[in-house]
Amino acid sequence: MSLPEGQHRLILIGPQGSGKGTQGELLSVYLQIPTISTGHLCRTEIERGTALGKSIEREVRAGELVPDSVITEMLRVRLADYDAKDGFIIDGFPRTVAQARDAESWLQPTKVIAIELTDKIAVSRMSARRACSQCRYKTTADAVAKHGSICPRCNGAIIQREDDFPEAIQKRLDMYRSVTQPVVDHYHERDLVERFNGSLSIPLVFMEIAHVL
Repeated sequence: MSLPEGQHRLILIGPQGSGKGTQGELLSVYLQIPTISTGHLCRTEIERGTALGKSIEREVRAGELVPDSVITEMLRVRLADYDAKDGFIIDGFPRTVAQARDAESWLQPTKVIAIELTDKIAVSRMSARRACSQCRYKTTADAVAKHGSICPRCNGAIIQREDDFPEAIQKRLDMYRSVTQPVVDHYHERDLVERFNGSLSIPLVFMEIAHVL
């Protein structure tokens, strides 16, 4: 299947703390195409209380990865929506080389945006994150020190989530290096990868990506 000329079918890859989610949002506005996060798709199913959502929640609570077949099916359904007909940006897929190979016939990325970051900076950034325990309001440790630990939106408690402690962050980074980093190498062999320094400021990283596109 040939793609329409100029269509962007982008994959965002980067370790936790690299800012790929933020870049996805900026690129979505810039290119007028949706950013599709597999994590968001999973959370939506859980919040809706669907049978699939309950199954995903059990996997997550058990510390297991959501099966490839489930992620693939959710993603293919989402990509069939009208707003993705002119292109899309995917955040969170593929996570493994096996997923990348299985998706070759229907995903057909035009570029892979790889945002790179050292573990030291990633841990520093993520361990400074804070969030409301009630409404998901996000802030930082510095902001809490200045303004207190009460959420300005709902008066809930602002906390440091368990997965934002350094030990938990490092465990996820180790998983990324061993499982997902090879996906970048897989697409590099197909001359699809553009690499960016995630330690730079958000505006600068965005301008560099936009320039390449």
